[in-house]
Amino acid sequence: MYKVLDLFAGAGGLSLGFLQTKQCEIPVAVENNRYARETYKRNHEGAEILGDIRDISDYDEFQRDYGKFDVVIGGPPCQGFSNANRQNSHIVNQNNRLVKKYVEFIVNLQPKAFVMENVRMLKSDIHRFYLSNEDGGEIEELDIALRSEVLNLYTEHCPIDGISGWLLDDAIISRLVLPKKIFDALRLASKNSWDDERLGKIVKKLGNMGMKTMSDILSRTDEVPAGYKAIEKDALAHFIDYVRGLIPFSEVARSVSLYVKVQQSLISAKEILNNHIIVKEGVFEDEGGVHAKAQSFSVVEYLEKKLGTSYFLQAKVLNAADFGVPQLRHRFIIIGIRKDLNILNDIESLMPSVQCNKEEYRTVSDAIKDLENVPVEYEVKSPAKVLTNTCEHKTILTDILRDSSQLHNHVATSTRDVALKRFAALKEGQNFHDLEPELVRDTYTRTERTQNTIYLRLNYQCPSGTVLNVRKSMWVHPTLNRAISIREAARLQTFPDSFVFIGTKDSQYQQVGNAVPPMLGKAIAQKVLEMLSVCENSDNKDAGECNGGLSNSRPTSSDDVAYSSAKYGSGNDCEKVSIRAGI
Repeated sequence: MYKVLDLFAGAGGLSLGFLQTKQCEIPVAVENNRYARETYKRNHEGAEILGDIRDISDYDEFQRDYGKFDVVIGGPPCQGFSNANRQNSHIVNQNNRLVKKYVEFIVNLQPKAFVMENVRMLKSDIHRFYLSNEDGGEIEELDIALRSEVLNLYTEHCPIDGISGWLLDDAIISRLVLPKKIFDALRLASKNSWDDERLGKIVKKLGNMGMKTMSDILSRTDEVPAGYKAIEKDALAHFIDYVRGLIPFSEVARSVSLYVKVQQSLISAKEILNNHIIVKEGVFEDEGGVHAKAQSFSVVEYLEKKLGTSYFLQAKVLNAADFGVPQLRHRFIIIGIRKDLNILNDIESLMPSVQCNKEEYRTVSDAIKDLENVPVEYEVKSPAKVLTNTCEHKTILTDILRDSSQLHNHVATSTRDVALKRFAALKEGQNFHDLEPELVRDTYTRTERTQNTIYLRLNYQCPSGTVLNVRKSMWVHPTLNRAISIREAARLQTFPDSFVFIGTKDSQYQQVGNAVPPMLGKAIAQKVLEMLSVCENSDNKDAGECNGGLSNSRPTSSDDVAYSSAKYGSGNDCEKVSIRAGI
């Protein structure tokens, strides 16, 4: 049995794929989300589930507790990357330590192989890290290219004189940044200024405690920059008057909107400080706004330079539909095999071979049509449905997925009358943009920018699009006027019916959407295990130790990396990023 460690395990889709090979054991996994941990534990009996990966730093102790691992797998969240060149309300959604933490595990544990999964755009130059103080001299030592970036902290002429003098002063910024609940309320109120019903809900959610907090902010005596104080007082005092019914929101909207923009610049500055991003030449202002200069580097180049010394690497965007999943889901996969195992002469590619051509793609019908006459529930605590042994619509997928007489998680979002009218108006394959204007009025601020996945009625005859949180996207059943259930979304991801999701309704939908389809995970696992089997069964054993030692007497050279790239960098459609590392 091969010993596998799953980092950023989520609900356990990739783990399940490895376990389905019947050649792996997973004694421990790491996942920070509470409900995903509960789901993982429910479906992977015997595995220990650890929480925040950032709490793990003593790798000697980790190996004393759990032993050595043959394979490390996982998909570090893409939110850790910079948003350079993208319109986004955050400069860094969260720090980039999560991807680097995954790399840190590989470097310290030195598994025979690893698999890293992520969004397909990871391969592009959009996803970058900002250079931070925590990088030390590593980036220079690895000879990773840096690119200059301008961080836009305020995107028009700033009304606060002298803001550049204190915008990166942590002591001042920490006092000025609003509590998240207050900021979110003001931002949403500004965004929905035309909708009295939504404004009322926002105020109600803010509550008495939020109102008291705003009053306390107005009365604080800390040293606050004068220009900022005037904008804050104007916005909060008038908003409080609005809540008290003294003035209409139309008299508040402009001052609140300005205050929200200023607060966003403070939040961006706080992100720079919290992530220790190196700012060159300080903050500067011009007619176009307030800016700071930083440097960034490619996530992919970091991975190849950091891991390419010890591992032969190959990266490719895989489409889950090519491996039997009834879904067009493109994911960026990096597979690494330790160089000292010396197996390249026996392996033509590190990536799994395509199993289904386009004419053979499995469809939505293949995955969920047999559930069409099974009524959904609307509460997650509803008991499981009991399925009969007979199945009128039997496909190769129902044979795989319908592995239990108990149908858990067949729970959907209840639908209001307006949404039901939209559902009824949609034909298979249609979405929000196919609705008549009277059905979409007052739905989204800018309807023309609404994604094609919103209010999407699935087509039985095709694979689905990428399954994310289909509750938020309001995906519609192909023939019934209701939302797709959690179980149906899980079926599209190729989770079998015996796999039970735990948590709130939204959490369960999110867990399903975040997961690696187990069928794709199994194809990847089979390829990795094939390579490890080649090592164990080949004459390489005579030259060295496949279980950890060098497989020959010479040190690894740069020619090894060049060989890997030359052999794998072109003929199999792999994403070629660097000749040196073979990604």
